[in-house]
Amino acid sequence: MSGTRPQLRRSRFHAIPLALSGALLAVSPPLLVTPTAWAQDVQAQYSFDIPAGTLEDTIAVFSSVAGVTVSYEPGTAQGRQSPGVRGRFAAGTALMLLLDGSGLQAVERQAGSYTLHPTQGNAESALQMSETIIMGQGMGEMTENSGAYTTGLVSVGSKTPVSLKETPQSVSVITRQLIEDQRLDTLPDAMKRTPGITVRNGSYNSQQFYSRGFPIDNLQIDGAAPMDIGTGIGTFYSNRQYDMAMYDHVEVLRGASGLLGGTGDPGGIVNLVRKRPLDHYQLKLETSAGSWDNYRSEIDLTGPLAFDGRLRGRMVAAYNDRQYFMDNRSTERPLLYGVLEADLDDATLVTVGGSYDKVKQNGTGDGLPRYSTGGDVHLPRHSWYTTNAAWADSYTREYFAKLDHYFNENWKFNTSYTYSYNGSTTEGIIPYGSVDETTNTGPYWWGSYIDSWSKQSVFDLNLSGHFDAFGRQHELLLGADYQKVTSRWRSAQGMVDKGGLIDLWDPSSTPLPSNESNHNFFRDYSPNTREQYGLYSTLRLQLSDPLKLVVGARAQRFKFEQAYSMRNANGTGPWVEQDRVSDREPTTLIPFGGLIYALDDQWSTYASYSEVFKPQAQKFKGPEASPSSIEPMTGKTYETGIKGELLDGRLNVSAALFYTKREHQAATDPSYPNPPFSYSGSCCFVAQDKVTSKGIDLEATGELAPGWEILAGYTYNQVHNDTEETLYSTVTPKHLFKLWTTYTLPGDFAAWRVGGGVTAQSPTYVSGTAYRFDPSGNVIDSRDYDFSQSGYAVYDALVEYKVDDHWTVAVNGNNLFDRRYYASVGTSEYGNYYGEPRNFTLTLRGAFD
Repeated sequence: MSGTRPQLRRSRFHAIPLALSGALLAVSPPLLVTPTAWAQDVQAQYSFDIPAGTLEDTIAVFSSVAGVTVSYEPGTAQGRQSPGVRGRFAAGTALMLLLDGSGLQAVERQAGSYTLHPTQGNAESALQMSETIIMGQGMGEMTENSGAYTTGLVSVGSKTPVSLKETPQSVSVITRQLIEDQRLDTLPDAMKRTPGITVRNGSYNSQQFYSRGFPIDNLQIDGAAPMDIGTGIGTFYSNRQYDMAMYDHVEVLRGASGLLGGTGDPGGIVNLVRKRPLDHYQLKLETSAGSWDNYRSEIDLTGPLAFDGRLRGRMVAAYNDRQYFMDNRSTERPLLYGVLEADLDDATLVTVGGSYDKVKQNGTGDGLPRYSTGGDVHLPRHSWYTTNAAWADSYTREYFAKLDHYFNENWKFNTSYTYSYNGSTTEGIIPYGSVDETTNTGPYWWGSYIDSWSKQSVFDLNLSGHFDAFGRQHELLLGADYQKVTSRWRSAQGMVDKGGLIDLWDPSSTPLPSNESNHNFFRDYSPNTREQYGLYSTLRLQLSDPLKLVVGARAQRFKFEQAYSMRNANGTGPWVEQDRVSDREPTTLIPFGGLIYALDDQWSTYASYSEVFKPQAQKFKGPEASPSSIEPMTGKTYETGIKGELLDGRLNVSAALFYTKREHQAATDPSYPNPPFSYSGSCCFVAQDKVTSKGIDLEATGELAPGWEILAGYTYNQVHNDTEETLYSTVTPKHLFKLWTTYTLPGDFAAWRVGGGVTAQSPTYVSGTAYRFDPSGNVIDSRDYDFSQSGYAVYDALVEYKVDDHWTVAVNGNNLFDRRYYASVGTSEYGNYYGEPRNFTLTLRGAFD
């Protein structure tokens, strides 16, 4: 018997994992379907829903779904039973499951063709479920070489690979193909393209991510323990950009994520999935040149190294040298990433690796000022107020190790450790102060010399598996994680004689800071440490054929230490401690719950409840002799929606209604309305503010038709401060729409691929108090302001040509209609950043295997 099906567009890769099994076992064709082949099969996967039955019937269905041929002698399958298979698997994986207990083994004669034979006595050559399968924690499904804009499995919010349809929260994926098509070089670039996410400049170098009106404080790497990205409680300072050359894809969960994400705001969490060594040799080259002298090169080499392919490696190098549309601004960013993966035996996988990246920047300004009333000064887009003497250097070293071990076909143990160190030195010269509407003066030169470093260690271990009870199969995850962040931040006056008002229209006529620099520190944060550790568990109960219950909980403890000291402004004299913060939160229980109801094989509905909490260690209660921190903020997200996995999993669609409430945010204690200013712990606050966010998320990602890929997302979001009865978020727009699509032309034009997209959003609002200064930096007056960034739409496009089997050339065009807008709005004094004008990038890529 046999079954056939038209080949998938990605069929070029589907035979690779089965070919690997021969190399690992040092045998010649015919190749045996082995657990090791299953371990490495990360390219072509299919959705199966084959019930238990006769082996003949289940094989017939399998052949039709997977598009392969299965042959056997008459009578071989007669009278034999199969347990069936349900889920998304590679062809070899599904066939192994179907043959479990049948006494038969499969032999691959050629790509897409198998023959069944009775199991032989040789344990290594037989198809046996007693052998185990290796799959790394947090990997989900690798997207490299798939050509797809979606993936079948994700691990954000679960730590174990789960389909998007069975994840009861909103999750978006930026695949490797999307990263390449849209030239997303850094994590902020990828987040700008992610549905429902708003990206705001925190400085010239750092970006903050917002979801549903709240910050995203944490990220995971390969689904491990949460790491700080520098927007949480003030203990972590980092200029790291997270170069996308070393990652396969990005997973973004929106909503409260305290179960596996630790402390933070209820915005969500990001999971970066590293590139893994492949089972075959592959070399990829990339070089590009863009507007404003933006040059970038990458090289990516991977393949088996030794021991018949049981040791595999990968090395990635990238270098970016660019200038900007702004004056006096340039950056160099080299990156080196290496990883080794070894099969110690058929049940144990060990992964070790590390990376080093460096950022060298010139022209470290901090955005543009506005009028003191909030009005736009309408400065030229290339305006960037700094000098050639302003610079910033930083680097990051990261090391990691992981171990995955299968005890049997049901249970797996995982442990991982990551150490990251970031050092940074900055000579800052920036404008500060709002602009007078009459004189067009007000901003003056400001800045300091800053030296900082941060290191964090994260450790995670867990046990996951499935078990049978009450006639059904269920899943359990038990684990523990630990995070420690230690940092130090020191500053000096930097360039002397910085004072002086800036002529915004002719800054070169303004007296510039002296080249002489004072590097004697007079401000210091040390110690500066945060620790959190917790125990977590999730249980996925199959209550009935269509209904699944997911329950979970995290028990967490938190500790924060910080001291702030000063000495004379010229950096002399003894250090005097100004403030000290010491906060320890008792064990906090964070619950999670979700229901998933399968309407049919393609559609499911869900409802979920999730929590998170965030200590406010630097906000003190009333002026007590021994000040204590107010209680933590808490966040809760209620979400319900529907998800579809269509076209054999090639297209994922979703619609969600969400309601998030963040309570106990610090507010000024009315009994002490004018507390003294402090750079560290400050008084006096009460935990009373309540902010609510509600709206709808719509998303579609994947393949609409052969050769036609799409990522589309629309978010409607209302964020409100219930305490003050005002609009809360000044960052998140009410309406946010993102679309990107590509299409491979048919017939004689199949070498061409075209794409285009748009990012559109409604207005955002900013309010606050503006200050004006005299030439010596003294405050002249202050006034309230209220201004908005108008809604805008930015259009992008792609044209790609496949030169031959190895080389492609592509042109990306961004902001095609040259829309003038602010990508980030800050205050009247600083922090307003224009979006990039129209620009183009030419990219040449080569792939060899």
